[in-house]
Amino acid sequence: MTQDTRIPQAQPDTRANKRLLRHWQRWLWQPLTGFSLALLLMVNLMLWVFWYQPASDALGQAGQRLGDSLARTLAFDIAAPLQRGDRLAISLLLNRTAEEPLVFNTSLNSTSQNITLTSRPGGRNPDAIQRFSHPVYFESDLLGNVEVQLDDRPLRAWEQRAYRAWFLLNLLALMLATGLIVWRTRLQDQATRKLATQLSEQIPEWRDAFSGPPEHQIRMLVQRLSNALDRNAQVLRTLATSTDSAEAERLLEQTHLVGEKGAYCDVALLNVQCHNWDALTRQYDAHQLQGLWARYEHLITQVGELYGGVLLPEGFTLVFGLGDDEHYAMNAVCAARVLQMAAEQLNHQSRRQQPSFGYSLSAGPAFVSRTTKHGIPLPLVAGDASQWLQQVSALQPRDTLYLAEPMLQDSELNRSVEVSLVRDITLSDGSRLEVWELDAIVGNQDQLLRSQARTLLEAQ
Repeated sequence: MTQDTRIPQAQPDTRANKRLLRHWQRWLWQPLTGFSLALLLMVNLMLWVFWYQPASDALGQAGQRLGDSLARTLAFDIAAPLQRGDRLAISLLLNRTAEEPLVFNTSLNSTSQNITLTSRPGGRNPDAIQRFSHPVYFESDLLGNVEVQLDDRPLRAWEQRAYRAWFLLNLLALMLATGLIVWRTRLQDQATRKLATQLSEQIPEWRDAFSGPPEHQIRMLVQRLSNALDRNAQVLRTLATSTDSAEAERLLEQTHLVGEKGAYCDVALLNVQCHNWDALTRQYDAHQLQGLWARYEHLITQVGELYGGVLLPEGFTLVFGLGDDEHYAMNAVCAARVLQMAAEQLNHQSRRQQPSFGYSLSAGPAFVSRTTKHGIPLPLVAGDASQWLQQVSALQPRDTLYLAEPMLQDSELNRSVEVSLVRDITLSDGSRLEVWELDAIVGNQDQLLRSQARTLLEAQ
């Protein structure tokens, strides 16, 4: 028999592999890693709860409100042409609504008038469409239904961008955490390497105590040096909370008077126009003009609150009658008269040129809904009252009060004012609108209003 002279192959060092595995496991599960993962989880949870979910809900609700509003407005505007059977006017209204942002298509289906019309599509056919319909009434007769189709792609595109941003944020956070852990590992390894080498050479059985993160090395070292080791290591936790205790911006108007779905009601509208703005810009610098205008703006808001008027989002227009007040027409005239008298007193008090205002008033049925300006919910008025107000404002009253004839249909106002006819306007639908100028308020009402104007100016 011959002797086996082959050199035996080296067996793998299982103990060394296990030691290396424990070394990396300790580095992986060190406190900094756990803290980084917990912080990343907390950030993701906060982003979901306080950013993504509210933003997604807000965008969805905004699309819902936009679709409902467009459908209601289209049904309101299309009622009269549909009653007359005016296909051209209906097509113009449908196409005009279809030109609004996010609107893909609008249509009308009227079985009573045997009319079915569809607008021109606003772009290519989207993958996702939201449909909103609203019945068309003329007085109490149901004439048909309108449908507005909104393009849902912007919401889907925003969600995709949000997911990409979330993925990039987490990827960047993991890369930063990994870089921080590696950098910290090297620094602490360099700090403890000399002591670990010395103790490992002198006490070989302590070699395992100096593998892994420095926290583990120190803990094992203290455990072996003293039985009085405090195993409850101190964990520094920083809870950064920035709570803003300041109250949000106060709502200027009583928007609770307008229902969530809007309402039809009789209102009075007061529009205040400045006619010498260009002349004021040449006499005042920007800071002075800003202060001057803020004073008049505050005065208009005060008078509106005094007589139950609510500020509309466009220009200086106040609406009266959103509550249960039956004197809304008289309140609108009194508010306009107080503003007129206050402007006259300011002109007498100041030697420099002051704003010159004109006041337009109208009253009648309107549809009142909600809109938002600068984050503040404000009422939006559409209907006969708003259209008549535009006609009166177009006459550019200067230092006078012009009233649309429907204002005088209020019995209380009709008995309390003296007016003179200014102009008879023929509207686009063929109807006529009389515009009257307020001459005076009978009795001692003017004196009381002048006293109110003086008191408001003294309080500023």
